[in-house]
Amino acid sequence: VADVYQAALATHCGLQVPNDQIRDAIQSALRQRSDEESLRTDEAAEYQFWCDLIEQLCGSHPGRQACFDDLYDRFQQPDSWRCFDDVATSLQDLRSAGIVTAIASNFDQRLHPVLDGLTSLAAVPHRFVSSEIGWRKPAQPFFDHVCEQLQTDSGRVLFVGDDLTNDVFGARRAGCRTAWIQRNPDDRQITPDGTHRLAALTEIPDLLMIETDS
Repeated sequence: VADVYQAALATHCGLQVPNDQIRDAIQSALRQRSDEESLRTDEAAEYQFWCDLIEQLCGSHPGRQACFDDLYDRFQQPDSWRCFDDVATSLQDLRSAGIVTAIASNFDQRLHPVLDGLTSLAAVPHRFVSSEIGWRKPAQPFFDHVCEQLQTDSGRVLFVGDDLTNDVFGARRAGCRTAWIQRNPDDRQITPDGTHRLAALTEIPDLLMIETDS
């Protein structure tokens, strides 16, 4: 992502912004947003968030709007994204086992064309997008909405995510079971009690079988 931003800033604004500075700005803005007192959102709020981020990186440069338009459109194109190698196999195994799957994301309506264009994800039957729900993770109403739409009790939902604040802590507060996926494990980070730690999605079917047996 930082590489794409770097190229757009150079093309439209003539700025040579270091890759690590861009990455830090994106990560910092997302972390700060998860800690905000109000986690309400909609399409306009999501649009403004990304506008503000571009302004933070290039100030009032005349090319700012063109840079934003380029990036905003770029990340609704399926070819700007790729799935990890274990995604297709894992989802197929879950479907074969009769497990209902869903994608639940802090994003906006651009997620739909992205998912439609990624073969591994297009067949997932349920999608939940924060801008359409009106709440961002880790707000409990986000998870409550997911459970209501799936017509199931939160205790029957295993929420798998890579972000402790948004995915693990948010889902646990809503009563969901949780699994924290760390593709590049950092042993300095302690896994919360009651949360499973995964290195790959292929571990999920066995995890669900263990929990059912127990």
